[in-house]
Amino acid sequence: MKKLSLSLLAALMLLNFGACKKAEEKPADTAAPAATEAPAPAANDCSAVTVDSLKAKVADPKAITSDEYAAVLEGMACCTINEKSFTIDKKTCVVNDALDALKKDGAKFPSLNTVAARLAKHESPLVRGKAYSSFSSLFGASAKDISIAKEAIQNEKDPYALQELVAGLSNEGNKDPDVGKFLLDMAKHENMFVRRKAAIALANTWSDKVDGAVDAVIALFDDADDNTAKLACAGAGKLGSDKVIEPIVKILNDESKEKMHGECMRGLSTMWLDYPFHKNHNEAAYKAAMDYLKKSPRTNKIPSWSAVATFSTVANSKGEFDNWKKEATWFKMDEFTGLMADLIKDTNFNWLGKGPAIKAVAQFGGKAELEKIASAVEASGDDKVKDAYKKELESAK
Repeated sequence: MKKLSLSLLAALMLLNFGACKKAEEKPADTAAPAATEAPAPAANDCSAVTVDSLKAKVADPKAITSDEYAAVLEGMACCTINEKSFTIDKKTCVVNDALDALKKDGAKFPSLNTVAARLAKHESPLVRGKAYSSFSSLFGASAKDISIAKEAIQNEKDPYALQELVAGLSNEGNKDPDVGKFLLDMAKHENMFVRRKAAIALANTWSDKVDGAVDAVIALFDDADDNTAKLACAGAGKLGSDKVIEPIVKILNDESKEKMHGECMRGLSTMWLDYPFHKNHNEAAYKAAMDYLKKSPRTNKIPSWSAVATFSTVANSKGEFDNWKKEATWFKMDEFTGLMADLIKDTNFNWLGKGPAIKAVAQFGGKAELEKIASAVEASGDDKVKDAYKKELESAK
């Protein structure tokens, strides 16, 4: 009997120990956050932010006030950032679901600009970023937008919010020296996503009068982030400066940078062809582009097949391209067609670039020039190339 009591006592002690251990492992709802996490104030309790709670902030979906709209958007403080793209994760952002639900209820939202001042002062960088995105519009930033932006330029430190601020001001560089300087500063930011936005903003006709923009864009050609470098090179021609040609040629002559070649050729194409406006006529840029395509022996990667695609389309609905040809007196059709034919028949050149080469001949010279490259197409020995040629020939004039 004594042995049985001792066994029973031991079992009871073991069960009690297990129950205590489980209680320790399962944190109570009121437990303090781990030491490595900052406790969120009650106002930022994201568990309470739902589609219904956000919709409840709107009295009448068909007559949403600016304050109501701002209150809904402030829920973005509970959204998360996709680290790979450095954008708000739309799939998990409940604000997007709430906005969609309100739209189904016939919602008429106020302009984002009307709530920008309020959102720009929010403690969450995601909410501030939403405010900054409102500065970019078809008609440009308003004086009020610029005022809000200038305050943000002085105070904003968060990388996500900064990239949104750069994007929102990407077309304002020429208009305000403070904005121009900000864009130049962001081209040196430690965060690559901020630099990417700066590359887009500076390698842009809207920044062609920003003192230092050309040098800043050229410096980005060597950025540690490949995408930043590509964006800078692709847009460099929009600045209209001959100064970018030599650095671009240096890249085109560097086989180790072949992944940039197509984008850098885009920068040159803007300078000499300027599709779809056809206002530029830079002979040096054209010569540099053609010299790159003449490289021999060619390989599957060099010259880049996408390089040809950068000038394979023209616009002529209002005589834009015809006017371009009249002014580009240095352009020789026979030389151009001959080079395209050489690319088409070269079995080393990537076949993906041969279709654009055929299209370029069709766009630049029509049926008469297309007929001149028939033998080159046949020499390619590629049925896909032949089919592309046949298609262009049938539709050519």
